[in-house]
Amino acid sequence: MKQTLLLFVLLLGGLLQQAQAQNRTVSGKITDRATNQGLPGVTVIVKGRPTVGTTSNAEGSFVLNDVPAEASTLVFSFVGYSTQERPITGGALNVALATDAKQLSEVVVTALGLQANRDQLGTAQATVQGTALVSSGETSVVTGISGKTPGVLITRSSGDPGASANIQIRGAATITGNLQPLIVVDGIPISNSSIGNDGILTSNGGAGSNQVDGVVQASRLNDINPDDIASMEVLKGAAAAALWGTRAANGVIVITTKKGKLGDRMHIAVRSAFSFDRINKTPALQLNYGQGATGRYAFGSRTNWGDDISTRTGGADAQIITPGAPGYRGFVTFPDGSTQYGVANGTAANPHGGKNSQQTYDHGRDIFGTGYYRDNSIEFSGGDEKSTYFLSGSNTYTKGIVYNNSDNNRTTIRANVTRNLSDKFSSAVNITYARTLSNRIQQGSNTSGIFLGGLRTPADYNNSGYYGDYTNAAGAVTTGRQVSYRNPLGAANPGYDNPNWTINRVTNTSLVNRLVGSAELNYHPTDWLSFLNRTGVDTYNDRREAFFPRQSAAQLTGSVTEENITETQVNNDFIVRANHNFGENFSVSAIVGNNLNERRADQLGASATNIVNVLSPPQLNNSPATARTPFNLKTVLRTAAVYGEVDVALLNQFFLTGTLRGEAASTFGTATKNTFYFPSGTFAWQFTKVGALADKQGLTFGKLRVAYGQVGVQPGLYQTQTYYIPASGQLVDGYGPALDVAAYGGGYIRSTAQGNNTLKPERKQEVETGLDLRFLKDRISFSATYYNNKTTDAILAISKPYTTGYSSQFQNAATITNKGVELQLDGAIIKTQDFGFNLAANFSQNRNNVANLAGVSSVFLNGFGGNSVNSVAIQGYQLGTLYGSRFQRTTDGTNALVLDAQGFAQLDPANGVVGDPNPQWRGGLGATIRYKGLSVYALFDHVHAFDVWNGTRGILNYFGTSASSGTKTTLSAADAAATKTFGGGTVASKVGQNSAYVLNNDGSVTFRGSVANYGGGPVALDEDWYSSGAGSGFTGAGEQYVEHVNTTRLREVTLSYSLNNQGFRDATKLQSIDFSLTGRNLYLWTNYSGVDPETNLTGVSNGRGLDYFNNPSTRSVLFSVRLTY
Repeated sequence: MKQTLLLFVLLLGGLLQQAQAQNRTVSGKITDRATNQGLPGVTVIVKGRPTVGTTSNAEGSFVLNDVPAEASTLVFSFVGYSTQERPITGGALNVALATDAKQLSEVVVTALGLQANRDQLGTAQATVQGTALVSSGETSVVTGISGKTPGVLITRSSGDPGASANIQIRGAATITGNLQPLIVVDGIPISNSSIGNDGILTSNGGAGSNQVDGVVQASRLNDINPDDIASMEVLKGAAAAALWGTRAANGVIVITTKKGKLGDRMHIAVRSAFSFDRINKTPALQLNYGQGATGRYAFGSRTNWGDDISTRTGGADAQIITPGAPGYRGFVTFPDGSTQYGVANGTAANPHGGKNSQQTYDHGRDIFGTGYYRDNSIEFSGGDEKSTYFLSGSNTYTKGIVYNNSDNNRTTIRANVTRNLSDKFSSAVNITYARTLSNRIQQGSNTSGIFLGGLRTPADYNNSGYYGDYTNAAGAVTTGRQVSYRNPLGAANPGYDNPNWTINRVTNTSLVNRLVGSAELNYHPTDWLSFLNRTGVDTYNDRREAFFPRQSAAQLTGSVTEENITETQVNNDFIVRANHNFGENFSVSAIVGNNLNERRADQLGASATNIVNVLSPPQLNNSPATARTPFNLKTVLRTAAVYGEVDVALLNQFFLTGTLRGEAASTFGTATKNTFYFPSGTFAWQFTKVGALADKQGLTFGKLRVAYGQVGVQPGLYQTQTYYIPASGQLVDGYGPALDVAAYGGGYIRSTAQGNNTLKPERKQEVETGLDLRFLKDRISFSATYYNNKTTDAILAISKPYTTGYSSQFQNAATITNKGVELQLDGAIIKTQDFGFNLAANFSQNRNNVANLAGVSSVFLNGFGGNSVNSVAIQGYQLGTLYGSRFQRTTDGTNALVLDAQGFAQLDPANGVVGDPNPQWRGGLGATIRYKGLSVYALFDHVHAFDVWNGTRGILNYFGTSASSGTKTTLSAADAAATKTFGGGTVASKVGQNSAYVLNNDGSVTFRGSVANYGGGPVALDEDWYSSGAGSGFTGAGEQYVEHVNTTRLREVTLSYSLNNQGFRDATKLQSIDFSLTGRNLYLWTNYSGVDPETNLTGVSNGRGLDYFNNPSTRSVLFSVRLTY
């Protein structure tokens, strides 16, 4: 027995020795084929034996031990590179991998910030690379994606530095709720608030906030440095975003920031950029007529219907400088010592009065100069075999095109670090700090707005002297008075601020300090199971100060407001992931997760009026105690959710995904079930893997996809509760004397809005179908998507009988729908080693419908209210429809205008629909030409058939400063007698009554105005029509100033050159130097008469299509250089 056992041991040892002798060690180096540099982190495995493998080190070298004798092939794979198989030889195995753009494009990031394969998704998902955002020349992440992806509509609030922008994905999904998409950065949701004058409760947009004046605040998304972004995914549909539940009705934008690579050496990149910015477009103004009315010059007149400037004598004005002389008003002394006196008004005999000068000024441009933008950034990235790091710092300063008090200065610091703690544990930490200091300039319906005061100024008035010391007719001196065209000596109130006063004296500052951080811990107990906990915090503090000195039109006694806004969001996700392959043709993966989220907001501040010491810097105590008003607001919103996802792959061609989120929130009514569920399901079929369609040379990939999903919108904060509000002013019940609240130390009264504890979230359901194709070995790709969504239980304020003690209550009552088409085409038309030509085109169309308003006639979204043009919701129309005053029309089916006795259109006593700001369709076209290291890229976008209320034009017509109001018309004697004027009479009869009507020697009449025919014969559109008739921008029909617009924009042109050949790298030890020259918004083709139809007076609110003295947009030329080591 012992001999047998000994023989067995010897035989076993011999077999083991033989097996060990047959195993081999294979070594070599892996490099990048383009750069010849070593590639770290490449996976090397034995084909057919996935457990036998290794990875390359920092230099790209690898050593693979215990390679079985029967093994014949090694497989080399790395993200972003084509996988290679190489036979095992007796010597060193050196491999050069080539980059694979297709593989990079296949990897996308889903709603939770996890990676997935695009070809297996059942939903449409757009990707914008970070390099495209940087090369666009935009300082804002939001506006950098304009025109690059279908289904996404970006509308700027104004052209001010750092101004907010409205993002709309696949139309409006709610009526009064927030319309902005959720922003997720590296897996955690962050704030994109744009808090205006109305405080926290309307910080994310919404309806009814009436934001038509003041300044445009920034979107907090602007705090992100575009150069830190690796990619941006736009999740458009409900199915793609369903795991975010009530936060995803408007889509989700998922941002992935840059990270280092395992085993990579340190890379250093330094970028510097500088741009010049100029005003893009201004309203056309008339320079033919001066200040005054009825064709006669009038000193200090509010209108510009005065005398004909071309018929003045020229030379200096005849100022009245002698005290006691007729018309003497005193004078103003400017800081440079020069003086300005009054001028005699015109008369019927002398329409010019003492106004002799023919000098005119272009007030649409004289307050603007050349702005600029400079950006400097540096980044470090790399890693060892267990860690990666990415560190960056940047400073971006933008000086606006307005001469002073308009700029934005952003500094960011980012650190992204990962670490493999062991074979089973890994971690990641991302931290970003941003500091943004902004100066905001006044705009909009605001007597201190620079465009409002500037464009209303008569053509012959010089705004350069904006303040001085006023000496009245009796010799008394008042110092520090504002001087403007309505107050040319500083004697009275300014009416509208001289724009130079606003630019130099009125300030509105914001200092934001923001910290965004997240920490992840991953545990992989087996190769099929993992646990992830991700905690994120986003907190910022915004310290604001708004100051109006005494003599400001918006605050005659002066005012200062100091405000401190803090928002903090804490988010935690615990995610369990599992996957299993049941053979080669069937695999399943699953996710189960829990989400906890809390959002807190705090607004604290005070305002003071009646400034005492005009020389003091802005401070609250520079006013009487009775003129100071404190204010504060605190909100808390909590959400808890559980969710799951199951993915099934069958035969490597059928892919099914199902998700479910159960969510509870503090905003849900306590009388509801409080937990609501949001499911989704998608199906994708890669039909080109079937039979005769497989391996076709023409069609290389084809996928059909179908998706269904549900998402929602939470009720507004505290809409479920009846709360008390601070009492102010006087309380009057009609049965006794008024109660002065202030006299009793203040108090609170119950709100007239009744709480509703049955409120539940709005629910959006969407069906999406699509087709994805790739041709000619993936050189041409095409994607088509159709979607149809419906939001039910939309929340509205429903009126209640006063007998209940309340006036309204929020209820789940309305329905809104969207349906649309998205098309995307990309093609590498020419592709050689040295030369390439690529085209990218996109098209999108959305039709929105407010299907049910529960009997409510209309819902005000934003605007001025009253008879002005407003943006509203009306049943049967698209959200944001323009509604306001209009011309009266017949009801006999002809829709003819109803005319007065003179033949003029009349104002309808009832308001109605006057326009639709939603475009019929929009498209983008981009082209790239590449030759070796040189490339040229151009991007055009077109927005077709949408309406904009040009309120600016209507008001300029009223004041007589618009180009159209400066028209001069000559009529024959017969035509002058036949052409009627508003209020009675004819053009012929106006001669002698109005100096703008001149009788010529041949009997003809020349007058200021034009001729129209509303159907009752020729009529004169003159001063009377525009200042007191239905043509007035103040009292007339808003309908006539709604313009039907088309735009085509040269959005971006970039010329770039990359110096990265081997000789350069050897000589400089640099990896590359990249130069680029970018033109942004260089040209705009449009029939719109205003500054730019890509603007919105009411910012990120739900209102759209309103342009009223909005600050103009810019065009830019930017040069940048990037050095990479």
